[in-house]
Amino acid sequence: MNSKHYLPSKIATYLKRLLMEYKAAEDRIKTQIINESRAYVIEETDYDNWNGGTYGHDVVLYLPIDAFGLFRLSQQNGIEANICSDLNTLATNIENEFFHAVRLEIRDEDSPGYQRAIGVTGRPTINPDSLSIWKPGLIRTFISHRDAYKKQAKLLADSLEPYGISSFVAHETIEPTKEWRLEIMNGLQTMEIMLAFVTDDFHTSTWTNQEVGFALVRGVPVVSLKVEKNDPPGFIGHEQALRGILHSPDTSASKIHKLLGEKLGQKDRIQSGLVNAFNESPNWSETTSRFDRMSESIEKLSDAELSSIIDSYSKNDQLHGAAYLNNRSDRLRKFLAKTTGSDFIISGKLIIDAKLQNQNISKTEEDIPF
Repeated sequence: MNSKHYLPSKIATYLKRLLMEYKAAEDRIKTQIINESRAYVIEETDYDNWNGGTYGHDVVLYLPIDAFGLFRLSQQNGIEANICSDLNTLATNIENEFFHAVRLEIRDEDSPGYQRAIGVTGRPTINPDSLSIWKPGLIRTFISHRDAYKKQAKLLADSLEPYGISSFVAHETIEPTKEWRLEIMNGLQTMEIMLAFVTDDFHTSTWTNQEVGFALVRGVPVVSLKVEKNDPPGFIGHEQALRGILHSPDTSASKIHKLLGEKLGQKDRIQSGLVNAFNESPNWSETTSRFDRMSESIEKLSDAELSSIIDSYSKNDQLHGAAYLNNRSDRLRKFLAKTTGSDFIISGKLIIDAKLQNQNISKTEEDIPF
């Protein structure tokens, strides 16, 4: 195979250009195909010795099964041919190379082609909540580290969870039955932020270099925790790293949480992470600490966050059974009142808006005949 082929490297750019074209033309089917696809180029599927040799390449667009409901089976060949023709229109200036065919195929995580395919739009092509590597609702943080320090990285991950941060730590987060390379790719493609666990040998690893490079290409913020002498390497070295302790990385959790929030630049995500962490509290001790973090940081709850607290309180016995929330200090009720402007009644497993209860009582009294 000729290693000097240029056209395959242009596939993501060309597909983005076609996406703009299809949107402008209001071609709903092709727009959604490109939007949801992951592309893989199979090189040298066709050859002609004309003009010193002309090479054709096939493009496989992997789509979720639902996307095939956009068109009839009888239409598929025509759609594939049209996309291939449009790609070749963009590639007219590339000498001795062309796109031989486009194929639409169902995504298969076990397929080597799919594992090497690239997303077209730059956004995650996988629903993060469908992955076991992340805890739903929490901020998705990929911890890049040398394999010799995975225990310390896992300790750091555990200390960040009460702050509403779900961390991916390779080989610790991955389930035994999962193919680890694919799961690492899933983590990189769906992370919201990267935390580099910088040891002195961090830069000598191909994996950590690739992971940081992946984050930079995606435009994902990178935060560095320096736990030994050497500064962060390469493109992340220009920013001041947070100092940490190698064997006690958990002591940096509160500082990391604050810095992640600044880097992410999304106050609502930070706040939602704290709320979700409180909702998922695993024991009474954590309920106390997670409530305190939430109440210290949040000034106003959204309607969705309030609803999630009310729902979780009724279902999680580590919340409705926690005396810290409902003793004489009345902490939870006061917090809800402060952050919503409403008053609440907490009875057993229920949190009730006092205004709504009074309205229901009034309606009931009106219905009583005298």
